[in-house]
Amino acid sequence: MFEDWLRRRHLDTLRERALRYAANGWPVAPLAVPRDGSCPCRLRDCVEPHLVGEAVTDPVQVAIVWDRQPWDLALPTSSFDVVDVPARFGALLNQLLKTTCPTAMAPAHRRWWFFLVPGSIPAAQVRAADGVLHSGPDDWVAAPGTNLEYDGRVRWLVHPGLTGWRPYQRRDAVDEVFF
Repeated sequence: MFEDWLRRRHLDTLRERALRYAANGWPVAPLAVPRDGSCPCRLRDCVEPHLVGEAVTDPVQVAIVWDRQPWDLALPTSSFDVVDVPARFGALLNQLLKTTCPTAMAPAHRRWWFFLVPGSIPAAQVRAADGVLHSGPDDWVAAPGTNLEYDGRVRWLVHPGLTGWRPYQRRDAVDEVFF
């Protein structure tokens, strides 16, 4: 009985998180995260987290998807770019941006994720910082709150609610003058 209550509470929490993202215009997709050698998608050979459905932004559709299965959440990068950098750059960038940029962190590998307006930074610049640029409708990151087997629990450092659910818009002096 207690296990049923825990499972229902977990499902409710995932559903509430998915609804909050959708209500604020952020696309969310169901994410299957393999744990202890098994995957909730029921395929036998899954070793990496993967999407198991399309991105949705309609709260009614979100409720339907998460009522059926307690999927973890992915944030498809169709509405923003995510700059994924190591701690040596992430900590400094977070200090400079303070609360102006939604920022998350995957603790196990100390990766920092910055949510920016699409096209804000060239991929080559991100790669030069040993980073990865997640961009476009076919890419995604695990939503904070997701516990990844090898990366740990992803968490918000600067919640998007603090920025009005808007990704960061670069406003460098050079950009202001030349673009």
